[in-house]
Formats: sequence, C-alpha cells, structure tokens
Amino acid sequence: MLTAIKERATGWIAWAIVILITIPFALWGINSYFEGGTEAPAATVNGRDLPLHVYQDNLQSRTQLLRQEFGDSFDRDMLDTFQVRQQVIDSMIDETVMEQYAEESGFRISDEQLNRIIHATEIFQRDGKFNTEQYRSILAASRYTPQLYEAVERATQATNQIRTGIAGSAFVLPTELDWLLATREQKREIQYALLKTGAFAEDIEVTDDEIRGYYDSNAVDFMSEARIRVSYVELDVETLSRDIAPDDREIADFYEDTKGKYQTPESRRVRHILVGVDESASDEERQSKLNLAREILDRVHSGEDFGELAKEYSDDPGSRNSGGDLGIVARGQMVKPFEDAVFSMNEGDVEGPVETQYGYHIISHSELVEKQQQTLEEARGDVISELQAVIAEQRFAELAEPFMNLVFEHPEDIGVLAAELDLPVRDSDWFTENAGEGIANEAKIRSTAFAEDVFVENLVSQPVEIGFDRIVAIQKLDYEPAARQSLDDVKDRIESILRDERARQKALSLGNEYLFMLQEMEPSSDQWDAFVKEKGLEIQNLTLEKRYEIPFDMMELGTAVYASPRPMEAEITIGGAILSGGDYALYKLLSVQNGKHDEIDALVRDAFAERLNRSEAAGMLFGFSRWLRDQAEVVVYEDRL
Repeated sequence: MLTAIKERATGWIAWAIVILITIPFALWGINSYFEGGTEAPAATVNGRDLPLHVYQDNLQSRTQLLRQEFGDSFDRDMLDTFQVRQQVIDSMIDETVMEQYAEESGFRISDEQLNRIIHATEIFQRDGKFNTEQYRSILAASRYTPQLYEAVERATQATNQIRTGIAGSAFVLPTELDWLLATREQKREIQYALLKTGAFAEDIEVTDDEIRGYYDSNAVDFMSEARIRVSYVELDVETLSRDIAPDDREIADFYEDTKGKYQTPESRRVRHILVGVDESASDEERQSKLNLAREILDRVHSGEDFGELAKEYSDDPGSRNSGGDLGIVARGQMVKPFEDAVFSMNEGDVEGPVETQYGYHIISHSELVEKQQQTLEEARGDVISELQAVIAEQRFAELAEPFMNLVFEHPEDIGVLAAELDLPVRDSDWFTENAGEGIANEAKIRSTAFAEDVFVENLVSQPVEIGFDRIVAIQKLDYEPAARQSLDDVKDRIESILRDERARQKALSLGNEYLFMLQEMEPSSDQWDAFVKEKGLEIQNLTLEKRYEIPFDMMELGTAVYASPRPMEAEITIGGAILSGGDYALYKLLSVQNGKHDEIDALVRDAFAERLNRSEAAGMLFGFSRWLRDQAEVVVYEDRL
C-alpha cells in the first residue's frame, strides 16, 4: 500500500499529506502491538481487535478522498450509509487477514532490505541522499515514531510479496488471446423489427382516479425544492474595469510604455517542398530520402521552377498543388528547425534540406514582411481595454482586504459593506441548492446560500472567492421551503408517466408473446420474415461491426445480439430485447464473422494482452483474499460503525 503511494507522491509536503490521509489503512494490525487499553473494537479478526478509533480514522480518510474526487458536488450524506461504512471495515479486515497469513507463512524482509527501502524513499532524501533529520521530521509531522513506521513497512512489504507472487503467476495463453481478440473484433449482421411504444400510447386512457392514486402513492416525487433569493455584493475586476474611464494623457502614457504590444511582427512568405520520411523508416530509407531532397535542391539552383518541382515531389498535400506555398509565416507557427531556417534566410534564398519530424524540406523565402508599429489611433481601443484592466486589477487588490474585513466586522448587514466600498447591492433570482442562474450559476454561491450562517442565522456569508479576480458576499433575502406540488400542477406529468409505463408494458408483453410464438414455430428465415410482416412490423437491417462499438441507441439490442449463440447451418437464431426508450425489438441473427486476430496492430494486441493479464491477476488476488476471509473468524460490531 505504501509502495503504491510512493510511486505517486512528489515533494515532501505532498508526502506528509498523503501519509496523514492513507497511513491509517496500514495501522490497525500493527497498532495493537504498541497500544494497550480497553477501547471497544470495531471488529475482531482471528482474535485480533481492530480498534474503533482506527476505523474512524479510516472513515475520515475515505471522506477526504471522496471530497477530493467529487469537489463541490461532494455530499457528506453519502458517508451516512451502511454500505460505505461496511466497505471501510471490509478493507481493514481484508488487510488484516492478509497480514496474519504473511506472519504465519513466514513472509518477511531483512533489516538490510528494510534499510535499503527507507533510504531509497525520495521523501526522506535531501539532495538525492537519505537524511535522518528529514526522516524523523516527516514521521513526527504524521504523529508516529520511526519504530511504528518501520513495523508498518515490514508488514506492507511482507504482504506485497504475497500479492506480487500471485499477480506474477497470472498469464494468458497465446491461443486464448487470439480467440478473445477475434471475438472482440467480431461482426454480426441482424434483421430486426420494432414494436414501438408510441403506437400503444395513443389508445391508452388514464382516469382521474388513477392520476390521484399515483400522486398519493408517490408524494416524494412531486416535491418542489427549497429555494432562496439572496442579496449580494460583488467585487470583480471585469465590473471594476467597465467603470474606469482613463483620460487622453493616461491613454497616451500607457501606449508609450507598452507600445511593443501593438506591433505586427515580422513575417515571411514561404514555399517548401517536403520529402516525407516515416518515423519507422530504416537508416537506408532515410538516406535515400535525403539524397532525393538534395537532388531537388540542386535542380532548383540549376534554374528549374520551384512550384513545378513542388507539385511533382512534395509530400505535403496541403501545399503541393499550390506550388508549395505556405503563405505568410510568423514566429511560433512552425516547428523549430523549420522556423530557425526560415528566419535565418534572406529574401530570395532557397535552402535545404532542413530536417524535421516530417522529413526533409527544401525552403524558399520569397518575400519579407517587415514588422509594423500601430499608431495610437489605430490601437486606441486595445490600449484603453488594457489600461482599464490594469487599473481595475490595482483597484481590486486595494479593495480585497477591506472587503474581507468589513464582512467580518459587520456580519448582520450587507449594506454596510456596499456603502463603505461604494459597491452596489444586487438581488438574485430564485435558485435551489442544485441549480440557479446569474450569480447562482456558481456552485460555491449555492452551497454558501444554504449553509447555516446564511440560511439559518441570516448573516452575511464569508467572502466567496470565484477564480482569482472575483469575490462575493451574500445575505438571505427571501426563502421558500420545499413543498408538495399541487395535483393540478403535475396532473399532465403523471398522465404522461402512466401512459408511458402502460405502453412499455404492452410492448414488452406483446413482444414476448411474438417471440414465444416464433420459438414454438422454430422458423426458417423466410418464415420469420413472413411472421413479422403479418404482424404489421417493418423489417430493418443492422450490421454491428464490433462488440465494443455498439451504437448507443442500440445498446440493449446489440448486447442481446452478442449474447446470442451463433446460428447453426440452415438454422437461424432469434431473440428479443427491450430498448431503453421502451420499444421492443424482435431480431434474427443472420451471420457472425470473427475478426482476424493476425491483422490486429501489434500495439493494440500488446495492450489488450496486458489488460487481460491485469484482469486475471486482479481476479486471482480477489479470490485469494476471499479464501483468506472465509477461513478467518471475523466478528463485526455493526452497532459501533
């Protein structure tokens, strides 16, 4: 576990944080050797107690990891489910039984190996060498001793020997890989016919009593969300800049100070002839291409037309037909070797061959376009915008600290903040905790509005920083609690729900009935066609090129088709599938063509083999872990979790 962490952590601060978050997962077994007391355990494994406080630390670590993963959308309520708590205690139990097995089986590392591992750990090094002071400092910051860390590392390395050994024994036979690749690339052709829910929905009647019954039975589905309106004061660079009107002297001075920004850079009109070279080309092929490029250059110098030679020899399809013309080229637009050559040439020069990753270039510099300075009048609009932004950023920096202080000093009234800083108080539209417009489009604003200090205590919020140049404070203006929507408001919606449900049921029922009839008939292909047409359904053709590229709108049908057995000679395979939209598809499988494993790119093949090996290794590790767990005597105290 710690080994995996080491592979990802960089920087000693990051390491300290990672240790603080993740080290408890390796401590429950070791801890029992260092701590006494009579604390109630969270679980017992083969007589060893797993301390409750370690379980709680692990749950907190899971909280932090989930918070990092989900960001603003993190909901702490997701931890208040027994499933999450069970996952945490299960991880502790699995690690403990693995550790106990390692102890009983004699897996261990020597003092020399442990010393080598610790000394090679980058976080404990300064200038590339192990540093004892840094080692002790980082461990102290994580609140545990070198002895405890070394015990944890011993246990981790011992269990890693087991995991590595099991994972290393996983393999996939070449014949198995060939078969899986051929199956993965398999193409299947079908004909299908749809029983569409829309055809049933038109004839379905929904009564008022049914609507009322659904409404009463599904009250939670017809609750409007609590919503809120807030007053807010916003300090942001963009708004500040709009109110800034610099005078002519300020504009002129700023232009003089920054006039280099208002230039058209020097550029050149360029043509080229590319003799392309594939990245995998041999040395002999590269030499042959270079010789060709030199020959073309000699012909240009001998007076032959550059454009005609480009049309005949250039491997650049974008410029070949236009005589190699690349147009006007400025710095930063071409790969460096090409650019360096172009901007070292004089007007009228032809040089080469210049090598890039694309091959060898013959370059013609046909026209120099000097850089040009815009006048103040030409650049005036851009100058004013730049100046407004600079002044606004200065103003923002001046006001940010007073903004923070005023919120702290006057939490009861947002108007004080606005008056002191001469900023307007604005009112938002209604918004919920999950959606809003305008200022409430920001998730941070919504979560702040429903926080206790704003929502319950009606105080001015702590400043909300949005990006680097925007600060907002809000205060509750109005609130509407969650309430049940009236039947009149949702009547049409309920009617549509009931009609759709019944249409789906009819499509499914009739589809299954047709499928049963066909299966009883054991039809030929022609009989299937006749049956489907007799039922008034339209036959459609579909080719599924690969099982991992099924069209999204046909996912359920494609999954069913690929699960169907290959039809025997002179027989057909038939089936049915309910689609996500509710339509029912009857199908017959026409043909199955395996992919050709020997035509698959070697890189794709190797990557697929690696994935299979990893999957096989994971399965073996999981199976071994389950076996250990089954042999263990485990007691989980669920009421303490």
